[in-house]
Amino acid sequence: MNTMISILGAGSMAEALICGWVKSGQITPQNILVTNRSNDKRLEELSTTYGVKTTRNIEELIAHAHILLIACKPKDWQQAVKPLQHLLTQDIPLVSVMAGITTEALEDFFPTLNAPVIRTIPNTSAVVNASMTPIALGKWVNQDHLSRVKDTFKLVGETAEVPEDTMDALTALTGTGPAYIYYLMEAMELAAVKIGVDQNLARHLVSQTLLGAGLRVQANDSSPAILYQQIMSPGGTTEAGFNVLKEQKMQEIIISCIEKAAERSKELGALTNERTLAPKNEKNDVK
Repeated sequence: MNTMISILGAGSMAEALICGWVKSGQITPQNILVTNRSNDKRLEELSTTYGVKTTRNIEELIAHAHILLIACKPKDWQQAVKPLQHLLTQDIPLVSVMAGITTEALEDFFPTLNAPVIRTIPNTSAVVNASMTPIALGKWVNQDHLSRVKDTFKLVGETAEVPEDTMDALTALTGTGPAYIYYLMEAMELAAVKIGVDQNLARHLVSQTLLGAGLRVQANDSSPAILYQQIMSPGGTTEAGFNVLKEQKMQEIIISCIEKAAERSKELGALTNERTLAPKNEKNDVK
């Protein structure tokens, strides 16, 4: 691919995508241009590690781009994007990976431009080209924009086109989901060590066990409930452990966890809207 990607923001999500794109062999490091607000050391780290280009010139960032990725923190996005307002064109899809920020919010920020905005929620499994990336389209996105973005994100995993109003839920499910799985893996690893298994061996066993379970769900028409019931024999070892999970209400805890993350995604968007209105209110208070 000859896609040129410009990235505004240099945090962990940006790095995961950079790593996956470079690892795919389909996007050369020189086709990726990165900037951030002020952290030169961070830009140098990305350049040294992956061979990508960096810049402090916003005009260069736009001129380079077939895709412009907005990967800054949600609380900072308006300040970060403001210098782009008079530089963007309808040819460049504006792709957000920010939690809580809707396509409409980004479109409204460019009142003189029918900005083609695409909201995505990749996850850090992009590092191993195994991300799950939901994609929601703004109203000015055409087929060329969509194909360009889908093809680019398919290099780091799977994609799914979804309605905008599901994106906060999917942020909680697939965007933050790996963190909860890592927490479960840590618990399994700690338990293994506690019952006498070598830690390095435990990590390998646990990771392969979860990988295999995930692959089986993908390959099987049966629900996860049927699959775990197939493993349980009455009075057996699986049932003994499973009873503890039920007693501790583990399903309810996980459901609450994801619901809370979805709520926070909505809150981040609402907080941004409040900040947008704040300067106007302050001005009105001055007599």
